[in-house]
Parts: sequence; C-alpha cells; structure tokens
Amino acid sequence: MVLRADAQRNLDRLLAAARECFAERGIDVSVDEVARRAGVGHGTAFRHFPTKDALVSAVIRKELEELIELADEALLDPDPGAGFERYFRAMAAAYGKNQGLVEGFKRCIETEQAQALLAGAARLVERAQACGAVRPELDADDVLALIKPASEYPDVILAGLRPEAASISR
Repeated sequence: MVLRADAQRNLDRLLAAARECFAERGIDVSVDEVARRAGVGHGTAFRHFPTKDALVSAVIRKELEELIELADEALLDPDPGAGFERYFRAMAAAYGKNQGLVEGFKRCIETEQAQALLAGAARLVERAQACGAVRPELDADDVLALIKPASEYPDVILAGLRPEAASISR
C-alpha cells in the first residue's frame, strides 16, 4: 500500500522517534511519548500502529535488518577473523547505543529477521573458528551472550574469545 506523502512523513517520524525513545529508555516508553517526540497526535500514532507491540515490532525489525546487513557484509570479508571481529564490535556498539534492542529482540525471537540474524551470527562464528580466530568450544549463543558486556569492554571480550585465551584460563 502506498501512503500519501504526509502520511509517509508521519510514519517515518514515528519510527525515528520510537527508535530514539527505545534506545534511550528501553521499550517501556509510552506511545504517547513517542507521538509527542515525533510531533504527531495520539490518533496518528495509533492509525499507523494499532498497538504498542506493533510499534515495537516495526522498530526492532528495522534494527534487525540493519544488523543482518552487517552480518552479510562481514561474511564477505576474505579474512573470517577480521569479519567476525568487525561484526562483533558493531553488535556491541548497537547494544551500547540502544537499551531496548535486546529486550525488543527477545519479543521478536520467532520472526524471520531474528532467525536470519541468529543464522548469520552462527555462520560468522563457524568461519572464525575454522580459521582459528575463535575458541572452538563456543557457539553462536555463547558469543551473542557476550554482546552486552562487550558494549563496555569489547577488547577484553574479544581477547577472551581467541583460542590462546583458553590456555590462560586453565
């Protein structure tokens, strides 16, 4: 469905405002606050997103699409270790900037985008393991669980993911 130009502008402003609000304060922000920040009325917000869950899902889908694109780019890197590191740092930075990303992701875990993100992360980890850049006993879930602390300490976490760190920890 093609929207009128003004309706498309309102939709774009709502999504941008929701993204900012969720990033700053998490997904508990009210739709009214998002509408206020977007400069639109309550009714306009609910015409585009009949429920708050619909708004959260739209924002998280957009975030996931961007992260999937980053994974796809990292998978093209001829150096699997460098591609993995670049992606891991990008994921950590995204989490550090967006408090609502992980909470929203958990709500959208069954979506096609979430599953594509998880599959891309798994391929990146497997490629990095195959070239000896990531410890072999870890899987994608282990690596993704480290994204939150990596938002503050990426170098420390990345060092711990390398195979040589396994001999230090024993």
